[in-house]
Amino acid sequence: MFTVGDFARLAQVSKRLLRYYDEIGLFKPNHIDLASGYRYYRAEQMSYLNRILALKELGLSLDQIRQTLTDTISTDALHGMLLLKKVEIEQQLHTELRRIQMIETRLQAIRDDESGAIPNIIMKNIPTQSVFSLRRVMDDFEMSIELYRQLQATMPPDLRGGMFFCICHSDEFAETELDMELGLLAARSKNATLALANGLVLTQRELTGSPLMATTIVKGALATIHLGYAAISKWSSMHGYRLAGIPRELLLQLPQTVAGNDLITEIQVPVELIPALEQA
Repeated sequence: MFTVGDFARLAQVSKRLLRYYDEIGLFKPNHIDLASGYRYYRAEQMSYLNRILALKELGLSLDQIRQTLTDTISTDALHGMLLLKKVEIEQQLHTELRRIQMIETRLQAIRDDESGAIPNIIMKNIPTQSVFSLRRVMDDFEMSIELYRQLQATMPPDLRGGMFFCICHSDEFAETELDMELGLLAARSKNATLALANGLVLTQRELTGSPLMATTIVKGALATIHLGYAAISKWSSMHGYRLAGIPRELLLQLPQTVAGNDLITEIQVPVELIPALEQA
């Protein structure tokens, strides 16, 4: 048997925790010496303690842990609960990392604005183009990246060189429930639809062009995309232009890394000159 100190060291918990669990009757020592009052534990008790600690990490209260242990939860059921908790924590971490990225890029936007640097915007005459696309409501922008990968993996060989694009048709900016159109630029085809091996069906249509398309390229994760829009906004204000249609994004390079920092996007915003009378 092990003393409370030795057992605590082997279990990687504090002696205070073991004493507390003993006091509330949640985890009692195997033997208490009546003369000295020393507590002793057996190695076989380690598994039971690990169940308590695992349930604690799952967020259960001590009363809930006591009830769960009374119900003799199986190891497989406990493992399943731990996996669900793991997924939840990973999602929370992912959300917080995205928040940090967004804060960093917002600060960068402030620095860029205060620096007085002239945005790197190129005006293009973009003709109307034939595209194959699909439109659906998505939980977030990252779902669009995953869908792009599916499109890329199942696209017929003769279309794999086409440029992918996306358009957010939502009336206002949102981070969830996004009305997204995704597809690729492709030569006009006699077929009105394109069925892919994974069950996705793309419809052919004409993507309206613009003789005045303000464009800029952004390299970085999805959280940095707004820097490009901010640059176009500033440039348009400086040169007397205003928005004249729905922006679109061309994916020049899909991200190859988990962080997505190697994503390269060209933002295209149709604009028009503000009449002199309105500028006055």
